Amino acid sequence: MNELHGSGVHRQRGIALIPLLLIAAVLVIFGTVGLRLFPIYTEFMTVNSILKDIAAEGGAHSRSARELWGAADRRFQINSVDNVGRDHVTIEQRGEQRYLKLDYEVRTNMIANVDAVVRFEREYRLSQ
Repeated sequence: MNELHGSGVHRQRGIALIPLLLIAAVLVIFGTVGLRLFPIYTEFMTVNSILKDIAAEGGAHSRSARELWGAADRRFQINSVDNVGRDHVTIEQRGEQRYLKLDYEVRTNMIANVDAVVRFEREYRLSQ
């Protein structure tokens, strides 16, 4: 006689309902966070690329703040950058070297009354 059928005990395999619901809830939360933060980080990557290019242009060191902002603002408009304004981009002089500084934050609603605040700070050395 086969011993497996004779014992009367059958083992079930799989996952119970409550752990499955908990896993689904965690995945939904992480998915929501990812979907809310993805556009903010992609916009920052665009801003970062624009400011790197402007800082690397020949003669950027001798350009005025108005000229640098004008170049950045045109590119921001072309690329639909909405979260960076004039007061977020400044110029700082340290000795002989000038730096283009970026400092801004974006607040986005996550779930109900929970918001996320993402802050970006970067510095770009203006080329001679």
